[in-house]
Amino acid sequence: MVRKLLLFVVLISSVTFAQTFSTGTQVLRGDLSINLETDATTTTLILTGPSNAWFAVGFDDNATNMFSNTDVFRTDGITITDARTVGNQLPPADTSQDWNMVSNSVSGGVRTITATRANNTGDSNDFIFSNTAGSIDIIWAFGASTTYAYHGSTNRGATTLGVTLGKDDFETLAFDAFPNPVSNNMNVQLPLDVESALIDVYDFSGRVIKTGEVSQLDKEIDFSGVGSGFYTLVIRAENKLGIKKILKK
Repeated sequence: MVRKLLLFVVLISSVTFAQTFSTGTQVLRGDLSINLETDATTTTLILTGPSNAWFAVGFDDNATNMFSNTDVFRTDGITITDARTVGNQLPPADTSQDWNMVSNSVSGGVRTITATRANNTGDSNDFIFSNTAGSIDIIWAFGASTTYAYHGSTNRGATTLGVTLGKDDFETLAFDAFPNPVSNNMNVQLPLDVESALIDVYDFSGRVIKTGEVSQLDKEIDFSGVGSGFYTLVIRAENKLGIKKILKK
């Protein structure tokens, strides 16, 4: 039992404190911006754009336009689609949809979408994100409405994003989680200075069994589909991190 507990602590530590790399928030045009963050296994995409229009971004080495056979993330504001360019047309959806939406929020006419996927999905159509310093070539575009249509000659572009080592040192994020033990829904109370935070729930082996986001307005985590036992709840907000042990009845 002691050996298993030590292994679990090592696994959680390696996941939560591994080096991260980031592009930082880069403005592409107006209210369209992107931030890419990677750790040892996962890429997190934070993409903002107009709330009343579709927008998309593509990743590939030397990507310059839609003829570059580029891996694309696109959204109509409701759904997200893993796609690939095949010329001057709407990039068709991949057979394998590897992006997972974490959150989709609107404020002041700007939509912010947070999504995650494995750095290397094993899909030949997907760009492989490297957890190292360097650069990523991207293309981007947005439309005039949420219906996919030609973006026009000015609502598109290409650029190169620099990737640098992220901050490894985390401040402690103090939060409350109740009820604990939990049967169905757990409420997370964040500090007043933290608007929202990403959550990961790990089982005893260190496997992630649930991801999501909590905020000052949406505080609940649904544990109804989780088996009985002990779990670890990890919460991240900017450079703050908090960890609690959870018992599911």
